[in-house]
Formats: sequence, C-alpha cells, structure tokens
Amino acid sequence: MSLRSGMAGAMLLLMAACGGGNGTGMPPEEHVHSLGLTADGDLLLGLHGGLYRSEDGAVWELAGLDGEDAMVIATAAGGPVFVAGHDVLYRSDDGGETFSPLSPADLPGMDIHGFAQAPTDGRVVYAFVVGHGLFASEDAGETWEQRASIEEMPSDVFGLTVVGSGTEMVVMVGPESGVLRSDDGGRSFTTMLDVPAGAVALEPEAPDVVWALTAAGLARSDDTGRTWEPPSTLDGVEGQPVTLAAGEGVLWVVTEQPRALYRSGDAGVGWERVAGP
Repeated sequence: MSLRSGMAGAMLLLMAACGGGNGTGMPPEEHVHSLGLTADGDLLLGLHGGLYRSEDGAVWELAGLDGEDAMVIATAAGGPVFVAGHDVLYRSDDGGETFSPLSPADLPGMDIHGFAQAPTDGRVVYAFVVGHGLFASEDAGETWEQRASIEEMPSDVFGLTVVGSGTEMVVMVGPESGVLRSDDGGRSFTTMLDVPAGAVALEPEAPDVVWALTAAGLARSDDTGRTWEPPSTLDGVEGQPVTLAAGEGVLWVVTEQPRALYRSGDAGVGWERVAGP
C-alpha cells in the first residue's frame, strides 16, 4: 500500500459510520476522531458517540456528549474547552467538567471538521465549516467572521492549530492538501509539506513547536510550521495512527485497527502502549 493510499484509508476510518476496532482499556464507541489534554493533564478522547476522559490513558469515563460526534477537541491554558463535529459545537468553562452547546447565528453551518484555539488567548478560536470555509471568533465562539471562503482554501481540512505567541498564525492539514500555513489569520495559506496529513498538534508549553501526523510518518516543526524535519516512522506503533496530542514533554498517539493509545517521552523516538490489545 502506498503512503498516500494509507493516509486516505485513515481518513476513511474517520469519516465512515462504522465500528472501530476497539481494544481492552479503550472506549468501545465507533471510530476515534480526536485527542486533547485538559489544563490539569487529563486526556480527552473524542469519538463518534461521545467524549471520554482519563487521568492516565488506561481507564476512561464518559465525560459528556453521549451519542454526539466529537470530531475535534480544542484546549488552551486559562481558556475554555471546545468540542466540535457534525452538528456539534460545545464549550466548557470549567475545564471540561460540563459542556454547554453553542448556536452562533453567524456560522453558516454546524458541520465542523477543523477547530483550533490560540494557545495564548483561549477566547480566539477558528472553525473550518464544511462547504463554507474558515471562520474565526475572538469571543470564545459567541460571534464569528469569515476568513476564507471554500473557494479560497482546500476543502479537505481535518486538522487546525494556532501556533506561536500570537493569534494569527495557523497550521492546517488535510489528506489531499497536505500541511499548510497561514500568517494572516487564515485569510491565505501556503503549502509547507506536500504529503497527506490527518492530524496536527501543538506543544502548549512551547507554542512554536508543532507536530503533524502524515502519511510519511510523524513530522515536527520548531518554527511555527515554517520548516519541517523529515518525517520519522512510528516504530513500535501498531495499527493506523489517526490522531495525536502533545503536552509536558509527552506525545500521545491513538490508532485504529487495532484501537490503542501510545505514549512517547522522547519526542517520538520510542513508544509504549498505554491501552489497547
């Protein structure tokens, strides 16, 4: 199987309404979409069927959104926690303990495949709305303005992150468009890596450092996505990697077929399985 077709297969796993290959210790809902970290270090796992929370990655409890499609999780120190997806947009103002739905009148749709939050200002968020384009909010999702129409940007966005110490630099990934970067708040994008990519994650303690899960492996940038180290293979990780998270010197990756959670404490060189078969 080629790298490009492998990443396409991963995207099909994310999009298809079929059961995921769950293993011991992982929630048994349908396919995994997203992974995030709360301010207190807990893991949040978004699935087609709900949002789960874990202190250690081995034991999970339903945290909310039962029956909902939690495609994207966004967290920032000192800011709200957001969960978005197919007809899903929720905000938590208590660290992910409880969630309230948002229904902003100026978003043209609620099918959200990409969502990001500025690490230095948790009230600044971005949303990619399927069929409409990229939108931004400066008041924690209450009101929105369009930054790019669907005709001005790729339509296959599956990951967004805001990088650096400001709120205007955005990195975006997609299975066809690859890894792109914007310096102007998502009004325009430049391709940085021409390789299929399905997920992107920021190191919250070092917002210049960003990771991308690509068809060629795990790629890292230390300069807000301007340049990238050659992707490294995920040796020791079984199954198809579908999402990742970064925080406090640790990388986390979730796979499907089989479903498992892996942890790396050495910048992705070595991996240990925390949960799964």
